[in-house]
Order: sequence, then structure tokens, then C-alpha cells
Amino acid sequence: MSQDTQFEKSRLLRDLHADSTAITQRVTARIEHDDIDYGTPVLGHDELVALVADCCAAWLDALAEVPYSREPARRAGRLKAERGIPLESLLHAFRVAGLVFWEIIVESAGDGDRATLPRLSTLVWATVDNYSVAAADAYRRVVAAGTAQPGQGMLRALLDPGLPPGQRAELGRRMGLSTRAVSVVLVGDVHLDATGVVTASTVFGDELVTLVAAGSPATLERALRTVRARAGASRPFTDLADAPTALDEARFALRCAGPAETGVHTYASAPERALIAANPELAADVFAELLAAFDRLDREDSRLLIDTALAWYDLGGSSTAVGKRLHLHRNTVRHRLERIERLTGKTFASPADAALLYLALHTRLLRAPCSRSDPVSAPPRGGSRVD
Repeated sequence: MSQDTQFEKSRLLRDLHADSTAITQRVTARIEHDDIDYGTPVLGHDELVALVADCCAAWLDALAEVPYSREPARRAGRLKAERGIPLESLLHAFRVAGLVFWEIIVESAGDGDRATLPRLSTLVWATVDNYSVAAADAYRRVVAAGTAQPGQGMLRALLDPGLPPGQRAELGRRMGLSTRAVSVVLVGDVHLDATGVVTASTVFGDELVTLVAAGSPATLERALRTVRARAGASRPFTDLADAPTALDEARFALRCAGPAETGVHTYASAPERALIAANPELAADVFAELLAAFDRLDREDSRLLIDTALAWYDLGGSSTAVGKRLHLHRNTVRHRLERIERLTGKTFASPADAALLYLALHTRLLRAPCSRSDPVSAPPRGGSRVD
């Protein structure tokens, strides 16, 4: 390269460095426009801008024919493997970035810069190739190590209410979700031991969120019955546009499950729980006097009384049925119910009193473990807590 050509190249590179922010914005915009995986919660806009800025800075070093870092490429490969972005999308993004970068160079070149363009073209595409190789190698290392989570990024995107409908449908297809599937969102430490379902999990803060999809409501219900941990579930849905609302439902449903309870609590399956969970502080205040009657008892004594009362409600007020469920004599059941009446001043024979006691007992079950006495377990509602 002649001295004059080298001078023109240096001038052009100075101009490109001065416009680095605008270059980053233009490259980012093109990538987001051309690929579904970018500019969404799978890989957010700010994250993409940071990656593009680092890559463009390294590419300008390459054009100056000085040593340049390949770490931005390796970081992009690792991040996109961890987010479940396909390798072909990663490589496509580098090709798009290279094309836009070259377009900007040509547009910025003046008449005196034309002699430098062939050399710059060689450097640009050699650098893009080197970056693609480095990124793909880092991507494959993450996959080989077993730390990639293909469904995580896509599920985060699916649960974003701002995701465009076309992208939501494409994500569902790539996640293997049938257009006729019935799905629920679960919040909780869920590990399904079931066949016939498609699952994907991700983490929001300290929440483990799982999408479960099945070909029929019956298959879905069987899968949910295998859950042993405390979890909240949304109502079943068939339209993926309902997924963001389902996440809100699952979060609220988890609040309706007592701290000591296990299994899946489905949204709206226990209206009394929903009313209490919507304002637990108000419920605790309103029922403070009734709750205090149980708090003054020995923990085991309190548990026995509450379990008996809840069984009485669950079994339609039949002392005989309660005795069979809890393996007690009918007179023992009646004695426990009478003790509750003496402690609280309420009677089970009065519908109004019985309703207040019922709400107070559920308020106690939903109370945090740090309250004055430990929560007690509730008997299953109708044999199962999945409605």
C-alpha cells in the first residue's frame, strides 16, 4: 500500500471511530429487524447494543491492522448458547453486522479513499470470518458442557406481554408447542415426572417458572398430579397470547397456597384463599381475635383442632365422615369442634359464625412461617388440590 493510500486509510478510520456510536446503533437496528431472536427478552436491546459496540470497536482495530480482541465474539457465543438462541441465528447476526459495517465504510469513503477499499474489504470479511469461528467455538463449548438452556430465553420471550403476535407464534413452533395444545404456567420448584407433555423452564429473580403443554386437558391434569412441591398454576389456556396473563395467575395462585402445603394450587380453585391472599394484612387484622385463640394453644393441640375443623368443612359438616377420614371416634370429632366454639365464641351451627371461622382458619394457613405459631397442614380438598 502506498504512503498516500495509507494516509487516506488513516483518515477514513479516524472518521469511522468518531462515528462509532452511530455505527453501533445502525448495526443493532439491522440485526433486530432481520432476526426474531434479537431485541426481545431472549436477548434484550441493551445487551445487544453492548455486544455490537464491543465488536465494532474490535473490527476498527482490525481495519487499522493492529492486534484486535476476539473476546467480544466469544462472549456473544457463550451468551447466546445460554439463552437458547440457535447457532444459525448467531452466525446470521455476524453476517448482517458485516454487511452493514461494510455499507457504512463505503458510504463514508470519499473519492480519495477509493484505492483503500479493496484492502479494507479483505480485512472486513476476514475479521467477520474470524469472529464467526470464535463465536461458534464458544457456543459449542457451552452446549458440550451441558450448561445451555434452549428453552429459557424463548420462554422468557413468550411470557413478555409486549411480544408481537407473529413472533409469539414462531416461538411456540420452535419450542415444540402444538397449536392445539392446552397449557398452564407453574411457579414453584416444580419437577414433573410425567409423559405426554412438553415443558420449558426459566428463572425470574428467585422464581422458577415452568410452562407445561399437553395434547389434552386429561393428560395435563395427570402431569400436574405428579408435582410434589408447593406450586401455583394458572388456569389452562390454548392461545399463547394468554401466556403473560397465565404467569400473573400462577404467581397469585402460589400466594394462595400455605407455606407448609405441597402440590399444585390452581388459580381460582379456592375463592376464599384468593380473597385472603389479595390482602393478607387486612385479613390478619380482621380475624386477629379468632386467630389469637389458636395461637395461645400448644402447637400440636392447635394443629389437631384446625385439621378437624377443616375436614368438617370439606366433608359437608358430617362428624361421622370426619371421623372416618381422620381415624377418630365421632365423639372425639364433636369434642374438638366444641373446644373451638368455646375458644372463639363462635358456633358451627350458625352459618355466619361458621363462615367467619372458615375464613379465619384459611387466613392462618396462609400466614408466613415467621408468625407467632407455625402454620399447620390442610387436608386435601376433595382428594386433590388440582381442579
